[in-house]
Amino acid sequence: MPGAFGTLGANEGEFRMLIAVLALVVCTADVKPVAGQTLEVQQSAKVAPGKYLLPPQGEDGLRGVLRIEAVKGVTLDLTGVELRGVPAGTDLDRCEGYGIVLVGCHDVTLKGGTIGGYRGCVVAQDCDGITLDGVSFDGWYGKHLLSNVAYEDGSDWLYPHHNDKGEWLRDYGAAASLSNCRNVSLHGCRGRRGQNGILLTRCTGGEVWDCDFSFLSGWGLGLYRTSKFVVSHCLFDYCVRGFSDGVYWRGQDSAGILMFERCSENLFAWNSATHGGDGVFLFAGLDTVDEGNAFKRGERDAGGCDDNIWYRNDFSYAVANAIEATFSKNNWVLSNALNGSHQHGIWGGYSGRMVVLGNNIERTLGGAVSIEHGQENAIVENQIEANEIGVELWWDEDKQLVEGVYGQNRDTSSRDTWVYGNAFARNGKDLVVNKTTGLRIGGNSYDSGGDMRMERLKVERGDATSWMRGRDGKTASGEVRDGTLSSWDGKEPEWVRKARAWKCPEVKGELVVFAKDRGETQGLNTIVMGEWGPWDFRSGEPRPKPRLPGGLLKDVRWIGSWWSWRDGPDPREKEREWRALGTQPAITKTCPNWVDPWGGDAQVRKAVGDSHFGMSAVAEFELDAGGKFALAVVSDDGVRLRLDGKTVIEHWDLHAPARDEAQVELTAGKHKLELEYFQIDGAWALNVEMKLVE
Repeated sequence: MPGAFGTLGANEGEFRMLIAVLALVVCTADVKPVAGQTLEVQQSAKVAPGKYLLPPQGEDGLRGVLRIEAVKGVTLDLTGVELRGVPAGTDLDRCEGYGIVLVGCHDVTLKGGTIGGYRGCVVAQDCDGITLDGVSFDGWYGKHLLSNVAYEDGSDWLYPHHNDKGEWLRDYGAAASLSNCRNVSLHGCRGRRGQNGILLTRCTGGEVWDCDFSFLSGWGLGLYRTSKFVVSHCLFDYCVRGFSDGVYWRGQDSAGILMFERCSENLFAWNSATHGGDGVFLFAGLDTVDEGNAFKRGERDAGGCDDNIWYRNDFSYAVANAIEATFSKNNWVLSNALNGSHQHGIWGGYSGRMVVLGNNIERTLGGAVSIEHGQENAIVENQIEANEIGVELWWDEDKQLVEGVYGQNRDTSSRDTWVYGNAFARNGKDLVVNKTTGLRIGGNSYDSGGDMRMERLKVERGDATSWMRGRDGKTASGEVRDGTLSSWDGKEPEWVRKARAWKCPEVKGELVVFAKDRGETQGLNTIVMGEWGPWDFRSGEPRPKPRLPGGLLKDVRWIGSWWSWRDGPDPREKEREWRALGTQPAITKTCPNWVDPWGGDAQVRKAVGDSHFGMSAVAEFELDAGGKFALAVVSDDGVRLRLDGKTVIEHWDLHAPARDEAQVELTAGKHKLELEYFQIDGAWALNVEMKLVE
């Protein structure tokens, strides 16, 4: 048909746009939007099937190419429609503006169709009763990821803490973004090839079911100040970034389900959010943490993200945590699969009255259940098996929070935790508890007679060893120190009884949730990252080629020298004296382009260690043709790069992984690079890249 993508030229300027202007939509009529204008929809209509290329309209492209404003009871049928802002296959970071915009509407339904090529494909504001029924999304905004198989690039981190001014949509985009909406329904929707799936900001009351927003590079479902939703039978798998199997596993704040800033009374039942940065990432928000905005407004009883329930979900194989739920209270984790994550099954820092009941938490590389500064939490009748640590509870010197605005308004002790009825098996340590009072423990089973260290411990009821003997006579392993405990007396706390008695209401949806029921191989090694996000093997896409470090410098050889400065001088204060140490290096080596500060050489790392060492290196490369090039250095800590004797990049201080760039004009022929680097302690990073500027 006229305007179909297959009949158009390769360049955007050559696209022939569609049909005549239609200002008023007649009920049930077929309509065709027009390039260069916004089609205002005022009555129910069906968009004529076909492929439409419609660049975004209005200031900054935010008006939308289809707009529904201040209407009631309208259905827009997009069945058979493919609507795009840029051609399919365009780099995702070139997707801008909005596609379909709804403002101030009541009882409006979008049905069917495929939308892509925008920063926000469907954007709704101040609406009541919005329904998205079977809408598909393909190829919307996503950041070009700069991390590669060898090192993590710090510029890839997401920062979800601020969204009161629409930062999530503005900075990161979405398939569907709904703000200040009530009574929302999204069902049967699907999205691939983008950064964020569904974003719900300041929304109240609604349901999301049978949706699949998997294999994204950010968040599958994001909630901000959003409450009273039921999310069921949805897939938010492989929403991940910041991972290279066996090299680094940071997640960079990606998540299958994100919940920030006072998201409460939500139910998540029978969903899958596996292989994400986190399965669930819940954070109370800046109202009560860090900035303490609620306290400043006089809200003494301000809550976090409270009273949420996760029931029979699969959040396994997270790069970081299956569930991270912090600074919040009365959240229930009931009968979920939380297996195989890299850091924690459940991370509940500063949580209160969290009930962890009847879950499988297995093969976690860190703690199965880890709670720092928590109060009145209960860990009950879980299968806790083959984790590095089963349950860990502690208090530490966390001055920023304990002495800051949060600690001034909230209890930050580690106290009153119930641990009973659990099956501990094959863990490195079953229990690790430090500076925690009121631990009540008993009725668990253990599979070993492991070593249990007890120091500076007051037993308030029972003898000193009865609490750690299991139902089968075997004992717990681990360490408990600096606190008080008692044997569990068989009495269940009231809030645990309430969670146990709760019955899940009937929820909607049919999508198969658990990977084992789909016959899929599981494990962190199934995450394969490309330049725009994780590999979508379910859609039959070809496996992405790994992004190798170095770019045009990937085959360069460096001659490097390393030395220790454990006894000083500090390169930030006495650079000349520090550099002089390099005249007698601990080791000199030829190495390939940088994947780490030791040139990927274990012998170098052994010679200088992991902290307080310096390095200088030189390399030459040859260009067949001149042009404009971009040099980039990722570093942690200090770095300086000279090109042909001129300093082009300098970041000479203590810093987290950072990316610095410079553009240079180079002629054909040979050129020389000189690199200086120092490491203080902690994290580290070093990589040098060069590419031709387009």
